[in-house]
Amino acid sequence: MSRSARALVLSGGLITLLPASATAAPQGRGGVRAGVCGTGLERKVWQATTFCGALTGDLLFGRERNRDFGFGPFVELSTAGFWDLRLGGGATALVPVSPDFPLAVSLGVYAHEFEAAAVGGTLFWGARSFNFHGAYNLALGLFGSAAVDLGADHATVVTIGADIDAFFIAAPFILLADAFR
Repeated sequence: MSRSARALVLSGGLITLLPASATAAPQGRGGVRAGVCGTGLERKVWQATTFCGALTGDLLFGRERNRDFGFGPFVELSTAGFWDLRLGGGATALVPVSPDFPLAVSLGVYAHEFEAAAVGGTLFWGARSFNFHGAYNLALGLFGSAAVDLGADHATVVTIGADIDAFFIAAPFILLADAFR
């Protein structure tokens, strides 16, 4: 049998192993993170204390219900004290330690003020629903994150705070707009 014929037979055999129907659909969310953070230089973790904030969003694949694992990309735009800008992205893994309160672990790469690359991670714990009726899922919880620049000054940022879903921020404005109609 030729090499291409073997590849075709192998491909056909692998296709028969696929499930007849896959109902897992990607679900995304957007949110705002606000917290207190410690910043430092030369890899010193907490030399100064300031406000840290971020806009974040992710898309999780592989979930069919609350107790399923999920995995997918995330993006983030953040600041430490409103004087710097960090744009990043990476991967998020949702671990259902509890059906109602899973852990989400994110690891990524950031551009710090477009001058230095940074690496970082975030641990989220809180309510993270699975939406059985749509592609958007809600989240509300606590987070901790850390990032270190790979540039010459090795700046660090360590943050603890609240992760508030964009829905909870937009809902009062939506209700107010509906009230005026």
